Amino acid sequence: MSKDTASEGTTFNDVFMFMIAVPLVLLWVGFAGFVIHSGLGDAAVLENIEAYTTLIAILGGPALLIIKDALDVWKQEQAEKTAFYKVKAQAVIDYNEKAQSQAQLIEANEQAHEHKVTKVVAKKK
Repeated sequence: MSKDTASEGTTFNDVFMFMIAVPLVLLWVGFAGFVIHSGLGDAAVLENIEAYTTLIAILGGPALLIIKDALDVWKQEQAEKTAFYKVKAQAVIDYNEKAQSQAQLIEANEQAHEHKVTKVVAKKK
């Protein structure tokens, strides 16, 4: 884990998504799967399938709205992190380019200076 990742920490939305929203979706899908599985093997469930479907819809409607809003906030947060990392990466690239060009300029100036010194020494001889 890098130093930058460790300093970011976990946000409330991360905790909400992984502790509440994910289990809620899994339970909701699990209940729907259980109703389907039970309906295949038990005729009594098939007789009350409309009641189970209504229950799933009643539980699922508000859950979907909450989860959709939470996902939108979480997506926005992730997009902001991604944008930050793009800017940070570009800053590192720009810094490295400038440092490289400065090092090349210094080297060129040193070579030019050595060349001038060599000419002056050669003239004196």
